[in-house]
Amino acid sequence: MRDLGNEEQFGFLRSLRQSRAAAFRREIVPHFRYVFQSGFGLFASAILFSAFVWYVDFIKAVPANWPADAAGVAVISLAAIRAPLRAYFKEADPVFLLAIESRLLQAYIRPALRAAIWAGVLRTLAIFAIYSPIYLGSPITMDVAQTRSMVIMAALFAIIAGCNVYAGWRERRIADKSRRGGLRILRWSVTALSVAALLLKPWGMAIPLMLLCMLIVWLLWRIPAQHALPWDKLIGEEEAVRRRWMSFLGWFVDVPTETSKPARRAWIAWIGDSLLWQHRWSWHFLYAKVFLRGETFGAFWRWVALTGVVIVVSGNALADAIIYGIAIMICGLQLSELRRVRFVETAATLPIPPEGRLAAAAAIARTAGVAAAVLLGLVGMLTGTIRFDIWLPLIAAGLLWCGWWMPRKIAKFTDEDDM
Repeated sequence: MRDLGNEEQFGFLRSLRQSRAAAFRREIVPHFRYVFQSGFGLFASAILFSAFVWYVDFIKAVPANWPADAAGVAVISLAAIRAPLRAYFKEADPVFLLAIESRLLQAYIRPALRAAIWAGVLRTLAIFAIYSPIYLGSPITMDVAQTRSMVIMAALFAIIAGCNVYAGWRERRIADKSRRGGLRILRWSVTALSVAALLLKPWGMAIPLMLLCMLIVWLLWRIPAQHALPWDKLIGEEEAVRRRWMSFLGWFVDVPTETSKPARRAWIAWIGDSLLWQHRWSWHFLYAKVFLRGETFGAFWRWVALTGVVIVVSGNALADAIIYGIAIMICGLQLSELRRVRFVETAATLPIPPEGRLAAAAAIARTAGVAAAVLLGLVGMLTGTIRFDIWLPLIAAGLLWCGWWMPRKIAKFTDEDDM
């Protein structure tokens, strides 16, 4: 890179990040026209309106047995622990920008970190603002809530959220992967502990505990060896963000596919090996392995797990039904990603009939979708009031969507499909 003065370098790096952020928006935003034309926007608006109506009715009379304490700790902790950092780095950046790494930290990373902190703070404050009427009105938390100042609590949660984003940056710099993962788990644990203490315990104990947790994490940062700038980590995260966006937009419009990185997932990948070792199951085996070790399954199982948790803590039959419907619809859309799987060019040389490819993709999507529909239905039935008149039609609709409609669309051959 040419030799520039400090001010010119700082200006170049700031403009570089801004131009890359603008280029990313120009690449993503135009596709949202097709998302809204598909009806997804109208459906999402209807769901949000229904959720708002339910929320207003719910805060008017919070049920006495609704776990407002556990729900508050869960939602605020989940909002606070997120620590994304958009650096917009590319694979070639370490070659061309390594010589000015120290200035890159000041002029490029610092503004990105500041923006991430503000986003984390605002996200956490928004969640707390939604939760605070429940906190004040629930019989479980009403007594302790009346002794609190909501403004001070909001400020404390904002501090926790901002510190989590900064802690996420420090974790990225740790060279050893296992230590990095250990510190992340510790950060999540102390965040949940601090949030629980601030919500449910006297402040004379909660605030010192929060400060002690921050001190422990800060001291542990100084032990492992650290990179000045974790190039590989930030580049990998940027690629993952792009893949997720392209995967979501791919539900509605054809977009350029991003290279996906396989995950081991030994806890679930073995299911693919249970298929019969017969020639007619070859495509099924390939799609099962691609699905179970790909990003589609990662997003799928996390969404199912999150929905299950929300249904468990909801305690409201109408809310559970709405949540189940949204979850199953999104599960089906996620599974439609299997239709867009493209194997390496050498796969065409395998002695496998190409006409069975989409049918195999539909079969794998059907299996996963039916499992999700039944599992979430059982969670709703067993953790709330057992209402067969509500849950049996819901499960039937989920099976119809994930077990017939979406697999049918996946298996349907079009002129754009390569055989």
